[in-house]
Amino acid sequence: MKELHRVSDVLSKALRLLALPSEVSVPVEDSLGKYSAETINSSFRLPPKPKSVMDGYAVRASDVEAASPVSPVPLRLLDTLIRPGVETSIFLEPGSAIKVETGALLPDGADTVVPVEDTVEEGDRVLVLRRLAKYENVSLPGEEYDEGIAIIRRGCRITPQAVAGLILEGVDRVRVFDLRARILNVGDEIIRGTYFRPFTHVFVDAWLRWHGFTVDERSIARDDADEISGWLRSNCSFYLSILVGGTSMGKHDYTIRAVESMNPEYLVHGFAIQPGKTACLAVKDGKPILALSGLPVAAMSTLEYLLKPLLKGLGLEVPEYPKIRAALTRRVTVKMGVKGFVRVRVYCEDGKFYAEPIMTGGSGSLASLLRGNGFVEIPEDLEGFDEGYEVEVNLYGSVL
Repeated sequence: MKELHRVSDVLSKALRLLALPSEVSVPVEDSLGKYSAETINSSFRLPPKPKSVMDGYAVRASDVEAASPVSPVPLRLLDTLIRPGVETSIFLEPGSAIKVETGALLPDGADTVVPVEDTVEEGDRVLVLRRLAKYENVSLPGEEYDEGIAIIRRGCRITPQAVAGLILEGVDRVRVFDLRARILNVGDEIIRGTYFRPFTHVFVDAWLRWHGFTVDERSIARDDADEISGWLRSNCSFYLSILVGGTSMGKHDYTIRAVESMNPEYLVHGFAIQPGKTACLAVKDGKPILALSGLPVAAMSTLEYLLKPLLKGLGLEVPEYPKIRAALTRRVTVKMGVKGFVRVRVYCEDGKFYAEPIMTGGSGSLASLLRGNGFVEIPEDLEGFDEGYEVEVNLYGSVL
């Protein structure tokens, strides 16, 4: 039987040969979800000085400490209205008040805003009907936006709030890692149309996009090593090439023969993963080539156990599943030295979470992924977990 390689051993060797993706400059508006290749920090504060958060009167809190409805405090009202976006040189003297609109910057000397409904205006004075604390109804400098905040960091995915921060900073373009991928769906049955609605390559495409890749090409090839190798050689601009199908542990390894013909710096075929042992990982010119089973669960386990750790090892902050601890409803096992991918259904009963194993094997069971809402990883140095053991579940669906 062909040797199966431990995932941990392969990852450490592959990472020594893999290069980071090249960097490209993209408009900030198009950067959402991409991995930043630079770090940009905020450079200023908003508001730049205390700002009113409602219409009212800017005052000194010390002037209205004794104010109440039965004993209002009168203040001299300045004949000025401060509007948003207008800075004033006025200094508010003790015993004075000045009208402000929502969003207006307070004049020097003021530290509180009295809402209109808590006042009575009488000619050139205003009566304050209640006590207010210092900075009440005031937005302080840096509350809305502050300097020194990491808007984006090298390796992080760019979020909607990061896009907003970059626009506020006046940044038009940002450097990102060029994570472009292509997928080849391999199989005579697909060419002949005898396979019922092939979908694994579409699943792989969706997984890649969810993890920040741009998939620019999806092609189909026969079970022919020359045709597959021709596709591999046809365009070297992609960072990642994925082949779906055509892998096995026997003589019909058309995909593996094609990958071998590329003379990669590193190639491993056969992994101690259940399911997913027929996968192949190669590194050519610092770029990964990944050959996956055409069966959906085996493809997913390989993506989760091989590709995701490689991306992390390169310093990219890939999306993580929410995790929850739940008690197994029955024992799950794998062969010692094999990394298990157990689909489970997590549910809550009497305030406690349980994980019902759906399947340990079953490379082709899309139903196990759809019925489940998470998966449990069985480490290579364990044979499994006993019933009742509290495991960590990676949740990809809701807990009902």
